[in-house]
Amino acid sequence: MDASPNRPEPPASSSGSRLPRVGRRHWVLVALCSLAFLTYLDRIAISRVQEDVARDLRFDALTAADEQMLVDEGASDDVERRTALASERSTDRMAWVFTAFLIGYVLFEIPGGRLGDLYGPRRVITRIVIWWSMFTLLTGSVHGIGGWISRDPSPELLFAILIIVRFLFGLGEAGAFPNIARALGRWFPYRERARAQGLIWMSSRVGGALGPVIVGALMRFAGDWETAFWCLGVVGVVWAIAFRIWYRDRPEDMAGTSDAERAWIRGETGDDGVDRVDDRVAGSIYDDRPGEKPPWRRLALWPNVLAMYVASACVSFSFYFYLTFLPRYLKDVHAVEFADSEVMCGLPIAAGCVACIAGGRLSDALGARLASHRWARSLPGLIGFSGAGIAMGATVWAPNAWTAVALLTVAFFCQDLGVPCIWSLPADIGGRHAGVLAGAMNSLGAVGGVLSPLVAASVRRDGEGGWDAVLWIYGAVYIAGGLAWLAIDASKRLEDRTPR
Repeated sequence: MDASPNRPEPPASSSGSRLPRVGRRHWVLVALCSLAFLTYLDRIAISRVQEDVARDLRFDALTAADEQMLVDEGASDDVERRTALASERSTDRMAWVFTAFLIGYVLFEIPGGRLGDLYGPRRVITRIVIWWSMFTLLTGSVHGIGGWISRDPSPELLFAILIIVRFLFGLGEAGAFPNIARALGRWFPYRERARAQGLIWMSSRVGGALGPVIVGALMRFAGDWETAFWCLGVVGVVWAIAFRIWYRDRPEDMAGTSDAERAWIRGETGDDGVDRVDDRVAGSIYDDRPGEKPPWRRLALWPNVLAMYVASACVSFSFYFYLTFLPRYLKDVHAVEFADSEVMCGLPIAAGCVACIAGGRLSDALGARLASHRWARSLPGLIGFSGAGIAMGATVWAPNAWTAVALLTVAFFCQDLGVPCIWSLPADIGGRHAGVLAGAMNSLGAVGGVLSPLVAASVRRDGEGGWDAVLWIYGAVYIAGGLAWLAIDASKRLEDRTPR
C-alpha cells in the first residue's frame, strides 16, 4: 500500500533501511504491558476476596485480650458489642495482611532495581515472576500449610502463615516496575518514553479493573477462593518461561530489529530522518558501562530525587485505598455488599486506563513543543495529583454509593495523568542507573502504601470522623504529592547537574 501523502515516511537510517511502523520495540512493549497486567491482577486479587479470607481463616475470632476487655467493660454477653469488636478484629488483621505485602515490597525495591541494572531485566524479571507466582499459589494454600503444623490450626496460626506468604509475595513483585522502567529506557527513546509508560500503567489498571471480576469468576467456577489463587500462580509461571525464551535486553540482540529502529531507539535519527544524536537521549541508558556503581549519596540526598520520592509516597498512600479498603468503605458507608461492588470498584481503575494514555501523550507532546523538559513532566503531575486530592476530599459529601464512586473515579483519573510522568523520570534522570532509581522511588512510594491501610483502619476505628476523616486524609496527601512536582526537574541527570 502506498504511503498517505499527508503522512511522512518513516525515517531511514544511514544504512538505508526504514523504520517500521510496528517494530520490535512495540512487541517488547506488548510483553511488558502483559507483565504489568499480571502484576496488578495478582496484587489486587486478595482485595476482592478479603471477606472470604477473613471468614474462612476466622479472622473475626476474638483474642484473649479482647475477651478480657469485654469482661472489664461488663459486656461479655452483649451480642452487639461482641459483633462490632469481631468486625474490628477482622479489619485489623486484613490490614496487616495488606501491609505485609507492602513491607516486602519496600525492602526489595532497591535490590530488585539494582539487579536489573547489573544483570539485565530478562534474567531478573523471569526469576521474580516465578517467585511471586509461587507465593500467589501458596496464598491459596494457607489452610493446607496450617494443617501440616497443627491438626486444628488456630486463627492466630493461619493469620501468621498468611502474613509470611504475603510478605514473600511482596518481595517478588517489588522488582517488576523498576525492571520495566529499565527495559523501557533501553528500548524507547525520550520522545516516546512517557507514552510507553502510559501504556504500561494503563495495562496495570486494566489488571486492577478486571481483577475483581476475574477473581470473582474464578471463585464461582471453582467454588472457592483458594483455587482462584492456584490458577493465577500457574499463569504467572507460564508467562515467565515464555518471556525468558523470547525477550532480549538489548535491541542489538533481538532478532528482527532493523538498523533504522536501533538508530531511532538510540536517538541517533531525528524525526525528519536525518542521522544525528538527540542530546536529550545520548549517553542515557545506553551508557551502562559494567561495574559502574550508583551515586548512592545523591540517590539519598539530592533534592531533585527527594521530591520524586515525596510525590511517589504521597500518590501511593492515597492510591492504596482503592486496592485495600474501597470495598469495605462501600459496604460500611453505602451498604453495598462485596459481591455487588465488583463493577463499582473497577470503575476508578478503568478510568485510570484512559488517564494513563492521556497523561503519557500529553507529556511527550509537551516535550516536543516546550523548551523545558522539566515542565513537560511536571505539569501533568502537578495538575493531576492536586485534582485528585480535591475530588477525593469531595467524596465525603456523596449522598449515595454511585455518587461516591463517580467522585473517586474522577480522583483516580486525575492521579493517573501524572503516573506515566513520574515513571518516566527514572530513565530521564537516572540513565544507566534507571533500575536502582526506579527502585528507590517506588520503595519510598511503597512506604506510603504501607502506612495507608494501617492509617485507614486506625482512623476509622478510633477517630471521630470515621470514613469521612479517612477520605480527608487521603485527599490532603494527594495535594501534598502534587506540590512536590514543583521541586522535580527532569532536565537534570543523576550524574550531571547540567540541564538539558
